[in-house]
Amino acid sequence: MCGFIYNVNDFPLLEPLLDIAGYDEAEIRDIIRNRYLRPTDTVINLIPSRTGPRLLGATWWLATRADGSIDNRYNTFNAKAGKLTTSPMHTQHPRSIRSVVPAQGFCEWQPVYKGGRLYSQLPGQPKPSALPKPERKIQHLITQPDEGLMLLAAVSKLRLDEQGNPKVNTAVITLPPHQAFQDVHHKSFPLVLRPEELTRWLDPKQPWSEFDDLLNLDWFRDAFIARPVDAQCQPINNEFLKFEPDVE
Repeated sequence: MCGFIYNVNDFPLLEPLLDIAGYDEAEIRDIIRNRYLRPTDTVINLIPSRTGPRLLGATWWLATRADGSIDNRYNTFNAKAGKLTTSPMHTQHPRSIRSVVPAQGFCEWQPVYKGGRLYSQLPGQPKPSALPKPERKIQHLITQPDEGLMLLAAVSKLRLDEQGNPKVNTAVITLPPHQAFQDVHHKSFPLVLRPEELTRWLDPKQPWSEFDDLLNLDWFRDAFIARPVDAQCQPINNEFLKFEPDVE
């Protein structure tokens, strides 16, 4: 994910999570006032706690310095699925824990190359270092067909400030790009959870190995819609791409 999160903007859409999680209503209302969330913004984060799941505000950037400020030496708003159990970013204290970022969708920018060519039309689909200079970019808004709640799998780090208040940093888990999705975004695709997977995902007693199938997904389990939009995330025409689930 290189664009931004299309944020939930009303409480009714969050009801499935409000029924199972504790939350501070004022905090959540403050976050959902912002429709478009970019890296380092505050997102809603569903995390496990000793008293059960809880919705908290979290900074969408995982790495921090000793004083709690954002460490921008590396881009850590995403977390590659294949490195969650091996990268020092996740294994060093405080360890990364499984969490969820609820959203209504996300946006991605995709380059258009000379001659109006898309990534799939480039000879040999070169590595990023060998890509030609793009002429322009197209932005797509990706949602579920019903524009309902999207559960983005994430990892978070929980720290306490000097007053003992929780401070949360988070990163969205990304999978390798799906072949059919490469002309929308050729770098990655977020891991999207199903509602029935939440309980196990948020259970800290479950080892990472229990989620190997999810973390190695290379196919679409559910349908998605991608609409070309302008910089304000408004549709530029009536066209859209629909990605159907692959056969399981």
